[in-house]
Amino acid sequence: MDIINKSDFIENVEGKVPGKIGRPVDKRRDLAILKAALELIAENGYDCVTMDSIASRAHAGKATLYRRWKSKPYLIAEAIKFMMPCEQKVDPERCGDNLRDYLCEVLSIYFGIRDKVRQKVMLSIATAISRDKLLSEAIHLDCISNQAGILSDAIECSINKKLDKEQLKLLADVGPALLFYELIITGKPIKMEYVEHVVDHLIIPLIELNKK
Repeated sequence: MDIINKSDFIENVEGKVPGKIGRPVDKRRDLAILKAALELIAENGYDCVTMDSIASRAHAGKATLYRRWKSKPYLIAEAIKFMMPCEQKVDPERCGDNLRDYLCEVLSIYFGIRDKVRQKVMLSIATAISRDKLLSEAIHLDCISNQAGILSDAIECSINKKLDKEQLKLLADVGPALLFYELIITGKPIKMEYVEHVVDHLIIPLIELNKK
């Protein structure tokens, strides 16, 4: 069974496949390789995935992988970027009219709530980064920090005033940090109820305090 086909994050990923890594090749071959990498991480964890196993799952030669990515961490980093939601622009109307639901939605999209496959991948990568220096360097945490930027914009928009940069960053980091913590500590998929709990009992109250 192709577990990735049951996952929300793989939808429309074809349009995001780059043609800039290494020499030009069939973009669908790149997609097959990235999908294979994500499938294997979800099934077995990052540490157990090898270039050989990715090549075998993607029905590609190992040499093809090394022509495109110089090592496993760089291939996985590319796959992780495709897994994450595209960066969005904050919606000022929703920030003002229903900030609570808007924040819940942003966090649920980012963490793939109800998408067990993506959460398994995120869990494996989150724990592997501390052990694999090359993976950490390859990811640069850009795909993780982008969504925090959207949260920052939403919070500042709702408060309707400029906050100290560090103070705003702290407010925006609260939600993602707690959800990552929950994912790592429990090792289980995050439920929407927990996202709502964090927003209702921590993020919204902190925002209200900063409005004063």
